[in-house]
Amino acid sequence: MSITVERAIELALAHTPELPEEEAPLCEAVGRILARRITAPMDQPPFDRSPLDGYAVCASDTMSASAEMPVRLQVVDKICAGQVSQVAIQPGQAVRIMTGAMLPKGADAVIRQEDTDLGEEWVKLFRGVRPGQNCCWRGEEYRAGTELFPVGTRIDAAAAAVAAGAGLTHLPVYRRARAAVISTGDEIRQPGQPLLPGKIYDSNAIYLKTRLRQLGVEVAAALSAGDDVDGIVTALERFSGCDLILTTGGVSVGQKDLLETAVKAFGAEVIFHGIAVKPGMPTLLAKRGDLLILGLSGNPFSAAVPFELLLRPMLAKMTRNPELEMCRRKVTAANDFAKASPTRRFLRAFVRGNMVSMPAAQSNGQMRSMVGCNCLIDVPAGSGAVRQGDCVDVLLL
Repeated sequence: MSITVERAIELALAHTPELPEEEAPLCEAVGRILARRITAPMDQPPFDRSPLDGYAVCASDTMSASAEMPVRLQVVDKICAGQVSQVAIQPGQAVRIMTGAMLPKGADAVIRQEDTDLGEEWVKLFRGVRPGQNCCWRGEEYRAGTELFPVGTRIDAAAAAVAAGAGLTHLPVYRRARAAVISTGDEIRQPGQPLLPGKIYDSNAIYLKTRLRQLGVEVAAALSAGDDVDGIVTALERFSGCDLILTTGGVSVGQKDLLETAVKAFGAEVIFHGIAVKPGMPTLLAKRGDLLILGLSGNPFSAAVPFELLLRPMLAKMTRNPELEMCRRKVTAANDFAKASPTRRFLRAFVRGNMVSMPAAQSNGQMRSMVGCNCLIDVPAGSGAVRQGDCVDVLLL
């Protein structure tokens, strides 16, 4: 008996485990969720430094400087980034300093080289500077012990850079989900193989692998299995160490629809088989231990819809990443969809601003019209045609 989409999501989430944390190198942590609070192990910057090329000075020596009456100071040292001056500046002295270099003792300001004559032994200053001007002070960005990231932070490139700047090499993040894809059917051939009469190329595996990777999932492999129970069970066993196995084909009620039989032979419990939705009605969810098996239709769009509706919230729970949840909006239909929807239906579409356009081709077996689509229109059961100007609900992909 078919269940509602909401009940299917509820059951799926009830059986979805949360993945453990692991220490990941910074680049591999990007896109993942922080499992523990991170505090700074050091001050940043770790020393007083110059943010520009110029001269480190005592500000009091420069107050009267102007273009008409420059101040002349003795240059007693030159330091570049990574160097430390052994000279302590005295009144009437300056140190040539480059961007990022540590301020010498006695200096409390830096004058830009553009405001000088670039002298090497003596330098003329054509304007004055205030105490602290053009200086980056130790701990200006954060002090040791400051919270850098709270639990639940999604690590992006900026967060990775902050962590690296604090000397960290790894971050505690939740593990990526690991998945495998199995396409079933005697008619399946892989792209690049000769296409014999009655056979079709496997586009589902490519779509699912690519979509999984877009959502941050580690894809172990993808393979095809014929329409026989033993072959499907063997394929399931091969990937039993994954968190998820996605299958396509064999979930309907035909003589060759053997997935439920194979899943039970594999030792998995069927959570549900059938959702009151079009497309994707024969979708199946099963579980063995912590391994979840999502059985999808062999029709490309019939596989794509329940993939988005079910797997997105499941992955959000697994990885503690709320950004994987689908967002719902109300927008206005820009064109018509003439068919009535006695069963709840999802239409592929493209939303821009407050308007949503539907491709004319909505067949379950077609994927070309899915190219460029960025949402699904949720049409309630018992609805008539969707007309231009109607207010509709969309789920953003």
